[in-house]
Amino acid sequence: MKPTSAGAEAQITIDKVWWEHLTPTPMHKLRGEVERRMRAWCKTDYGAHWFSSAREPGGVIRVKAGQAIPDFHMVFMRNGPSFVAPQKKMRPGHRYVSVGGEGYRSGKPPEADELILSPVIRIDWVADPAFVDAARRFDIKMPSSAIGEPSLLFSAPAHLLLSPSGWPKKSFVLYQHIFGEGGSYPVDGYFYVGITTRSWKTRWAEHRRAMRKGSHLLFHRKLREELAAKRVTYIHHKVMAVTTDVDSLYASEEALVRGHWKDARRLNMIPGGRAAYRYLRRAGLMHTTAKELPDDRDAAVSAWLDQNPDHNLPEI
Repeated sequence: MKPTSAGAEAQITIDKVWWEHLTPTPMHKLRGEVERRMRAWCKTDYGAHWFSSAREPGGVIRVKAGQAIPDFHMVFMRNGPSFVAPQKKMRPGHRYVSVGGEGYRSGKPPEADELILSPVIRIDWVADPAFVDAARRFDIKMPSSAIGEPSLLFSAPAHLLLSPSGWPKKSFVLYQHIFGEGGSYPVDGYFYVGITTRSWKTRWAEHRRAMRKGSHLLFHRKLREELAAKRVTYIHHKVMAVTTDVDSLYASEEALVRGHWKDARRLNMIPGGRAAYRYLRRAGLMHTTAKELPDDRDAAVSAWLDQNPDHNLPEI
């Protein structure tokens, strides 16, 4: 596929309101540079192909092992250079989530070795001085223990930033927090799936405070332990979906957690979606008349764990 024309290129614009709503605060100032680099990248054959799908809410790209993952990925060094990272290739074992069957415009389901992926915008913010120096030396063998500040990584479906709809403060967010070191970068580390009726950044700040105060939630315990052991070189905030349809959001979260329930890296302690409330009520962790508010589920689980010395949840 050939690149788009200059007129089409001018349409590559990142929405300022949604950029600042979704990206971490240190990345707000990077929007202009990301936009400029993306325009140049979209002049390439693959970039033009990516953009033709990235600007559409239902746009997808089919990927098989060995083919490029459809991410536009930029890396920024604090007080240093920025660059568009080479695209990674799909390989067996990657924990990428394929688009549901209802999204296939062609009506053709994926083949056995094929994933159907949404184009993504991914940004790395590298702030640790030792990490920056290692990157300048192209040193890929630096031990995790030498990193004092993990890289900040953010990603989201491209259409949320290129052609958003709705208003940020009236939308719900499905997200993942992923962290790890070495070969687990960027999506194969420990992960926690959540939804919130507020900004994911507000919810993340609450998670960090609870983690530092000694919360017994598995997500908080594992992050605290790995940080203390200096086994965290990146923390990836991955926005999966934004919508005003809370039922759709619950269904997506439930399917995502259920699909990874046997994954040793999964840090969710209860099912996702509305199945979470059914579990909490049957286990006696939530009153039958309590409102179903996503951000209250962790509080119910945390209260139980604090009262039980083995810090385990009841099996039902």
